[in-house]
Amino acid sequence: MLNSDSIYQTEGGTLPRDAPTYVEREADGQLYQFARSLTGNSRVCFVLAPRQTGKTSLMVRTANCLSEENLVCVRINIHELGGIEERQLWFSLLSEICRQVPLPEVNLPQQLEEVWNRQPDLAPALRFKNFLIKEILEKIAAEKLVIFIDEIQDLVDLNLQNVFIGFIRSLSDQKNEPRLNKVAFVLLGVAKPSDLMTSSSYALNLGDRIELGRLTPEACKPLRPGLEKVTTAPARTLERILYWTGGQPFLTQIVCHLVATGNNIEDGAQIETHVDALVTQKIIIDWRRQDRQSHLQEIENWFTKVESSRKSEKLKTLRLYREILTQSPIDFRQNDPRHWDLLISGLVAKDDGQLQVANQIYAQVFDRNWINKTETLLEDNMPEPFSTIYDRDVFMLIDQSASMRLKDADTGNQTRYGYLEEVIMGHLFTILSEQNKENNVIKKICDEVTVYFFSSKRNIEGPHLVKDAMRVRSLFLENPPRMKTFIAPTLEKCIDTWLQTGKPANRGAFFIIYTDGLFDDEGEFMECISKTCEKIDGHKEVTFLVLGLGQEIDKEKFLELDFNTNKALPFKVLVFDLVNEIEEEIIKCLQRQLKDDPADESVVPEWVKREFPGFVEKLKKVRSQNA
Repeated sequence: MLNSDSIYQTEGGTLPRDAPTYVEREADGQLYQFARSLTGNSRVCFVLAPRQTGKTSLMVRTANCLSEENLVCVRINIHELGGIEERQLWFSLLSEICRQVPLPEVNLPQQLEEVWNRQPDLAPALRFKNFLIKEILEKIAAEKLVIFIDEIQDLVDLNLQNVFIGFIRSLSDQKNEPRLNKVAFVLLGVAKPSDLMTSSSYALNLGDRIELGRLTPEACKPLRPGLEKVTTAPARTLERILYWTGGQPFLTQIVCHLVATGNNIEDGAQIETHVDALVTQKIIIDWRRQDRQSHLQEIENWFTKVESSRKSEKLKTLRLYREILTQSPIDFRQNDPRHWDLLISGLVAKDDGQLQVANQIYAQVFDRNWINKTETLLEDNMPEPFSTIYDRDVFMLIDQSASMRLKDADTGNQTRYGYLEEVIMGHLFTILSEQNKENNVIKKICDEVTVYFFSSKRNIEGPHLVKDAMRVRSLFLENPPRMKTFIAPTLEKCIDTWLQTGKPANRGAFFIIYTDGLFDDEGEFMECISKTCEKIDGHKEVTFLVLGLGQEIDKEKFLELDFNTNKALPFKVLVFDLVNEIEEEIIKCLQRQLKDDPADESVVPEWVKREFPGFVEKLKKVRSQNA
């Protein structure tokens, strides 16, 4: 007997408040407690999760419950605001808030129109805050105003995420404004934390985060009644459904519907066979044709419908997914963008601190064959990897030898070490702040620089992880000049760190070395670089930038290595320049390494042309020979 209808939601979208198949998760209680609390330290909460995992249904249900308890709830969908600019954002948000906040005897939308333009010179964000405090929070009788903002990933598309999150942080930090204790923000969307905060001026550590989690068998009792008309063992049937869906909310509704509208399951022993056949035939086989709700297609689109500049990022994520699919779960790392990319795609779920494939349906659909085809698709017309200075690991190695206490013509009245301190501070600031915007994606070289001081053969001074250039002062005070100039042990440690963490993540590396002379272990230094060349595919992957200071530098020897005229290295991976010649132009030195022609005269620094014209002539000959 074939059944024609069911109680399950199969079209996606928000579940009605009275939907009999709504399944509560731990997140329901967490969000309710956050919004209801009048004493919490945080005023903002994030619910970041893949599509069709119940974010909006959770918002609607929580808002309805709160509204019954003397709380005012406002629901805003960023997508409905359209293609707004920053100057329109705050007025648009306030307009929605005013429309939904009930204030007897006050026409809030009209009052907003009258007040908004009274201070045209005041920043829109400040006008938003002032109106929110004085005209709304001060006057509402309710205990609290909870502002739910859905589809926050649209802020990324509008390039408004930093402005908005920065403002939310400023509100959260204002603990001395008691009226702000009456407001809470709940931000929901399909976005990674790194998407929401691309500016180094802010950090996404300002509020609570709620993870939606899977549907558990114990919580899924509301789903059983719909199965009772086709089976006498609804609990066992539901258990097999969850085996396939892994508790993914939308898939669970879909498979329950397939079972409930299919043939009766006459024999309890046939439950597994019956459910397995339905899932295989109605979902997995020819999934693109059968995926009428575009659930599976949206997951594929997460990887394939991207700007060319993001294809390399998606390839890294796919390679990590292959590892999880074919080998075993991996430990979740909060700061690894690939881990977040997989989580927000929906392909994996986090259980007990580990990432694993979210369910058996995904494992069957997005298998190794799919990975291979998707990789090929991404690699077509993809920009050359390592073609820019962005997304790199940066290591700074600072000479701590005793000769750094000397003064010479290059450093004026300062010691070499004192002069170098100011130079490195400038270089750090430039590297950490350098960014490029392409197709609404902001790229940076790195978020932090790893700093080491080198001198001894045995004692390695570091690592010091530097996110703020001003930290240089304290580092130089803590690490004064000492002995000779042994660099190899420190350089080996830096290279090993990159080989273990940066290279597997497809990040290039810059090793910036500041020195005032040749190294006491020059042979070991060259061996370090040579061994690195054996583990890379080309000169654009790694750069060793030696910046010399002082009169003892053997400039011509380093220039031979720089332009590789003596073929000492299989790749041109070493760049040499003078500290007092490049000043703030550290970025140009790093970019010079990415030139395709290692003997191109156009990349020769001006001081080399001025001081070593004979060397420049030698380069011309090398270039003509290679032509």
